[in-house]
Amino acid sequence: MDPFSQIIKLLKPQAIFWRVVEANDAWTISFRPTNIVVFGQLIEGTCHVEREDGICLDLEAGDFLLMAAPPNWTMNAFGGGTVAVDFQAVIENPGLLHSSARTTQVTRFMAGNFAFSAANRDLISTLMLPIVVVRGKEITADRLGALLATFGDEVTGDRPGRSLILDRLLELILIEALRYRPADIGDGRSSLLAGLADPKIGNALRLMHSDPKQPWTLAAIAHEVGMSRSAFASRFAELVGIPPIEYLSNWRMTLAKSALVSSEMPMIDIAEMAGYQSVSAFSSAFKRETGLSPTVYVKSLQVDSPT
Repeated sequence: MDPFSQIIKLLKPQAIFWRVVEANDAWTISFRPTNIVVFGQLIEGTCHVEREDGICLDLEAGDFLLMAAPPNWTMNAFGGGTVAVDFQAVIENPGLLHSSARTTQVTRFMAGNFAFSAANRDLISTLMLPIVVVRGKEITADRLGALLATFGDEVTGDRPGRSLILDRLLELILIEALRYRPADIGDGRSSLLAGLADPKIGNALRLMHSDPKQPWTLAAIAHEVGMSRSAFASRFAELVGIPPIEYLSNWRMTLAKSALVSSEMPMIDIAEMAGYQSVSAFSSAFKRETGLSPTVYVKSLQVDSPT
């Protein structure tokens, strides 16, 4: 399994909330800051998005938006309403955005958020920028374009099984949006996808992910991909954002976290997976990284998990 697929598998993405919102004429919706990943697709009309960090976007029908841990932000259409309406209030009372005028200009969009495995949800930051916009006009013939078209068709229909199909489509759309034009996603920023797009660094990542128990050294990995030690270390850090051995250590610990909460694997096997020869050495390293012992860490996730 390739590194991207491994991380997606560990993340276990799930669309836990989504709503179709319809608004008439001028309106403004305010959204509170959150530490999760939110998404939206404009189905009909146009709108303007503005975040308190200064990022502004204009969206057209078919455009898809992903934002990781966004600050306060607003959406509006046709100049915006006189008073911003909180999104939660809109969910509770959709009529807040409906105009009483006979002739109205309609905007319709889907909005929601994704949940990820509690043990590994921080991995999403390795795959995406804080904000990703996929323009519908640019991907008409693309796989993602086909998914978004199917998604829009399903949203506006009223077929049996609609909710189940939309949930599955959203998971696929998230994956495709994350890997959409990988060379451009990083936009100059270090990331896993930027590393995977480079032939030699991508090969190094695949080596580490395919055999994490191997006692890899910087020199050994550099030799495997045909680079000098110094050139490899520099290129890897430039593209991925951290040194190779630190990345390998983080990946081993990620696998250990996942095994702790989702398997019956003996602790010694988990320790070896993380590159340690004893449970005590692993436990000490684990506590240094998470602030908790492996046992307490598992209990904390059980308390944190949604019911």
